[in-house]
Amino acid sequence: MDLASKLKLYIVLETSMLKLPLDEFLKEVLKAGVSTIQLRDKNSSFEEKLKIAQIIRLLTYDYNALFIINDSVELAVKSHADGLHLGINDGNIKEIKENYPNLIIGYSCNNLDDVNIANQYADYAGIGPYTNTSTKKDIRQILGSKGIYKLNKALNIPAVAIGGINSENAKDVLLSNVSGLAVSSYLCASEKPYEDAVKLMDIINERV
Repeated sequence: MDLASKLKLYIVLETSMLKLPLDEFLKEVLKAGVSTIQLRDKNSSFEEKLKIAQIIRLLTYDYNALFIINDSVELAVKSHADGLHLGINDGNIKEIKENYPNLIIGYSCNNLDDVNIANQYADYAGIGPYTNTSTKKDIRQILGSKGIYKLNKALNIPAVAIGGINSENAKDVLLSNVSGLAVSSYLCASEKPYEDAVKLMDIINERV
């Protein structure tokens, strides 16, 4: 599998933001070209997330997209997810990679120390935040496209940029040479997620 191609357009899903029913939203964005869906839903219970995860799993199979779980190894295993995304406070990435070798592991990078860990143990990285974001409260240093470029250059794995990305700033973000863009509120809170996802895919595909 060419992992970089699967990272072109990546959604970090917060179902509380959705303006459409979950299955309708998922079909819209997957039809538009979203290639990876990560379930975050920080405020939902494990049981609620498992129900949501089962819906995502079926639809991502149908559209040949990747399904990633944020933080929870147990949820990733129970929902038959393709992978797990971890941050600096989300457990021992080395042990998780050793114990679950079949899971695609993503790692959040904000500095060169994070990059060093990602290069050793992760399959892809999420670099950010690009700018201020309303969906993440524990925000780290803002990187901008130049900061993301610097970290991406130091990585030996593919990466997505994340943090406040939308159709207005996507071209600037892509100057960082990342494999793709990760978005949350731009699509999750959209009244027209298909159209907005197509806008982003067009910008991504314009790049040489």
